[in-house]
Amino acid sequence: MESSCVSSVLHTIFLLCLMPISSLKQLHFGHCVVSMDMYEIRKGFGEIKEMTQAQDQYTSIRLLHRSYSLQDTKTEDRCCFFHYLLKFYLANVFNQCQANSNFHQRRVSRIANNFLSIKKELTLCDTVTTCPCGKEAIHRYEQILSRFERMESHSAALKALGELDILLDWIDKTELKSTGTGMGITAELNRTQV
Repeated sequence: MESSCVSSVLHTIFLLCLMPISSLKQLHFGHCVVSMDMYEIRKGFGEIKEMTQAQDQYTSIRLLHRSYSLQDTKTEDRCCFFHYLLKFYLANVFNQCQANSNFHQRRVSRIANNFLSIKKELTLCDTVTTCPCGKEAIHRYEQILSRFERMESHSAALKALGELDILLDWIDKTELKSTGTGMGITAELNRTQV
C-alpha cells in the first residue's frame, strides 16, 4: 500500500516537471503587484482578433486612445485606472460578446477568467494598500465609458474587445516603466515563440 502511494507521488512529481514553466508576469501598478499570464491572454486574443475586429461597425470611433486614454496616465494613477478598466471589461464587455462560434466563446471566456483573477489580486491589494485615483484618471475612465454607452451594447462590447491589444500594449509599457528593464512582456513573448 505504501509503495503504491510513493509511486503515485513520484509519478505526480515527474508530470509536474514535464509541465511548461509558467508564463505569469509580475506587474507593478503603484504599490500593488499583480500576476498576469500575458502570453495566454495575447494568444487567446490573437486567435479571435481578426474575427472580432471584422464585426466592428464603428470603425471611426476609438474607446481606448493610445496617446490620450492610456499612455499618458500618470504613474500614481495606473493602479486605479487599471482597476477601473478591469471592472469595465468584466462588467460591460465579456458578458456582451456572446458569439455563434464555440471556439470564439471559449477564447473570450479564457480572457475574462484571466481578467477576473487579476481583478481579485488588485482588489485584495487595494484593501491593504490603497490605489489612489486622481481626477485625471477618473476623467479618462469616464470618457471611455461615455463613448461606450453611446453605442448599441453588443456593438460597443465588440469594439472594446477588438481594442484589447491597445490595453495589452499599455500594460507592456507600464511594466517597462515600472521595472526599468529593457525587456518587457512583448519581448519575452517574441523570444518564447521563436
